[in-house]
Amino acid sequence: MPQDYIPRRSSSSQRQAPRRVSSSSSATVRRQQPVHRGRPPRRKSGPPLFPILVLAVVLILAVVIIVLVSRSCSSSEEPAGNNSSAVSTVSGTETSGLTSTASGATDPAATPAPTPSAEPTPAPQEEPQVAPETVGGLLVVEDSAYEYYNFVTDLAKEYITAVVNAGSKLAGKATVYDMVIPTSIDIMLPESYIEKNNLNTSDQKKAIDEYILPSITAQDPNIKTISIFDTLKAHANEYLYFRTDHHWTQLGAYYGYVEFCKARGFEPVALDQFDRADYTGYLGSFYTATNSAALAANPDTVEAYIPRADVNLSFTQTDGQTVESWPLIADGEQYDTTSKYIAYCAGDQPYEEIVNNDMAEGPSIVVVKESFGNCFLPFLVNHYKNVYVVDYRSYTGTVTDLVNSTGATDVLLLNNISMTRNEGLIDSFSNIF
Repeated sequence: MPQDYIPRRSSSSQRQAPRRVSSSSSATVRRQQPVHRGRPPRRKSGPPLFPILVLAVVLILAVVIIVLVSRSCSSSEEPAGNNSSAVSTVSGTETSGLTSTASGATDPAATPAPTPSAEPTPAPQEEPQVAPETVGGLLVVEDSAYEYYNFVTDLAKEYITAVVNAGSKLAGKATVYDMVIPTSIDIMLPESYIEKNNLNTSDQKKAIDEYILPSITAQDPNIKTISIFDTLKAHANEYLYFRTDHHWTQLGAYYGYVEFCKARGFEPVALDQFDRADYTGYLGSFYTATNSAALAANPDTVEAYIPRADVNLSFTQTDGQTVESWPLIADGEQYDTTSKYIAYCAGDQPYEEIVNNDMAEGPSIVVVKESFGNCFLPFLVNHYKNVYVVDYRSYTGTVTDLVNSTGATDVLLLNNISMTRNEGLIDSFSNIF
């Protein structure tokens, strides 16, 4: 749900800013109070002086009471421990920089914006106006296809156990990071549409953020879990997932990379610091599974963000043959209509090594992934001298031995959520460590 980013404040705290902008205003008010000392009573013959003195004392007492009440009202608007000349903060923003009008009141238009909440706001999404249909086991809505997701408790527990065991085996050798990537149905379709049409798909946010990741942390707090669901939902009106394929786009992977950087302590490289190439006419796995005319009428574009670093990629194929000096992101035009996703990091290979030749030295990381990791990898080369990549579905070694032999200090486990309900993939993943 959207979050309220404007901190709630009491009426007294709302009056703090104008008070502090003119820090001497209360003193000025006190000087303007009538003190009656400048007009002493006339000394005339007539009535006795005593009543006049009594009246003067009463007036003086009245003035003292007025001044004390004025000070009390002024101090009640100040937080305890602050004086009128102190610089205050409201939601982390200094009020001393507010612009004042001629009357001394604060100009609301000049008030700094409140500090954003740490939790991203979901992007506004238009609800599709057509009914969903199921084609070949996939959901098709307008010109986009989606994979259903069903949470399976026992298999989710097996995935959690596998990650915790990985953390145990790598303890003292490398820091383990775990990221579970949502699939497109919960990100790109509005929740209201899913509920209105009673779609048979489980809540991925609850599965990831309320079950899988917290369970891993509870069993091994040293494993750094990375939640990206809210971040992706905050950009859900952007091109984060293909319409005709089950993968996320490289833009979607970029937002996942930003969250990884936060966990690792890196400053993410801005997208405008990458070279850009677009490969049009892509019809991916959803199209080949459905042969949908609606999908064919609106093919995807493979948007590639290419690092400007001098990078060398080598990989070992399933037949054991090694290929050297392959482009990190190949020319997508050389691949046919249904294969353009292979442009990222040579596709699915059992083992890959990526070296940033611009770094004389730097940290190393092992990435344990399936195909969702392919378009994520190019973002890591700006931070690591060496990126070692293992596809757990086909790699024949172990990650523990790889960490021991390379000295890698980080291990990133990168899986899409569908993998966490697939017994065969979980078994392969468990055995890779």
